Amino acid sequence: MQKFFIQKITLVHCCVFTAFILAQNLSAQNLQFRQSYAQRSLLNPALIGTGQLNDISSARISSGTKGQWLGLGKRLFAQSISIDAPISNTNAAYSAGVYTTDLISGSEGRAKYSHISGHLGYAYDIKVGKNIFVKGGINAQFSSFNFGAEQFFWEDQINAANTGFIIPTQEPNAQITKNVFHVSAGLLLYGSTGFLGISALNINQPDISFFEEGGQNIPLNLSVHAGYEIYQSESGTKLLPSINYTILPESQSRSIMFNGIRDNFRMGLGAQNTESLGQQAFSVNYYFGARYDRYYVAYSNDWNVSVKNSSIPLTHEISVIIFPYETKTKPRPNPFPEY
Repeated sequence: MQKFFIQKITLVHCCVFTAFILAQNLSAQNLQFRQSYAQRSLLNPALIGTGQLNDISSARISSGTKGQWLGLGKRLFAQSISIDAPISNTNAAYSAGVYTTDLISGSEGRAKYSHISGHLGYAYDIKVGKNIFVKGGINAQFSSFNFGAEQFFWEDQINAANTGFIIPTQEPNAQITKNVFHVSAGLLLYGSTGFLGISALNINQPDISFFEEGGQNIPLNLSVHAGYEIYQSESGTKLLPSINYTILPESQSRSIMFNGIRDNFRMGLGAQNTESLGQQAFSVNYYFGARYDRYYVAYSNDWNVSVKNSSIPLTHEISVIIFPYETKTKPRPNPFPEY
C-alpha cells in the first residue's frame, strides 16, 4: 500500500507539474517561454542559426528567466542560456545550451522538484525558391530530474484516527535522481514575410519514473507555429501575427500573438487557451523589448483570466540576447517577430 501511495503521489505531482507548466507555456522537459522566438532552439530545432543583427547573420547568446506561482506560497522558476550561430560559409548552424526548472514550496523554501538539461543542436537549410528556404534541425538532450522525497507526506505518517500526518515515515527520505536522454527534431519553411514550422520534442519519450520503470514517460510534444507579415508602413513599422498550436497526449494549447516591429523595438499582445484533462484555462499576455547595439532586453507576463483558475497570479519573464559576432553566410530572410 505504501508503495502504491508513493507511486501515486509521485505520478500526481509529476502530472500537476507538467500540466501547470504546459498551461503557462512551458514544461519541465520541453521548456517553452512566452518569448518563444527569443529562445528559438527550445521551440523548434530548425530555428537554430536564424538570428540576425542589422540584416546580417549573427551568433546569438540568448537567456531567459521565468517566474510563476509567486503569490501562492510556492515558486516555479525556469532559466535558460544558449548559443546558436550559422557555421560560416555553409548552410549549417549549431546550438548548445543549458536550462533548468525548480519548484519551491512551503515555509522552508526548499525545492521539491528540480530539473536540468544540456542540449546540442544542428540545423541545415536549403534554398527552394526566390528568397524561400526549407530548414531542418535536430536536438540531442540529456536531462537530470531530482525529486525531494523528504519534503512530501506519506501514507504511513497518518495516525490511527486519521487526523494528521504525525507518525514518522519509514519510507526513504532522500533526494532521488533520474537521468535520461531524449531527441527532438523540426522543420521550417520561411521567406521574406512569413514562416511555418513544425517540431516534435521528446521523440523517444524516455521514462522518468522514480520508483518503477515504465510508470511515467516524457510525452511526445508536437507543435505547429507560423507567422506572417500583414502590414508594413512607409516608416518601416511592421505587424506580424503569429500562432502556436501544441499537442500532448492529454493536453493541447493554442495561442495567438500580434507582434509589432519598429526599428530596434519589439512588442506583442496575445491570448492563449489551454485544455488539459477536461479543464480549460485562458490567459492574455504581452511583451516589449528594445535593442541597443548588440544587446536586447525584453519583459513579458501572462494574466490568467479563467474563472475556475482566477487565483493563479501573474507569470513574469525576462529575456536577454547578445549578438557576439557576425557570420560569413549568404543573406537569409528574417521574418521572425523577436530577435
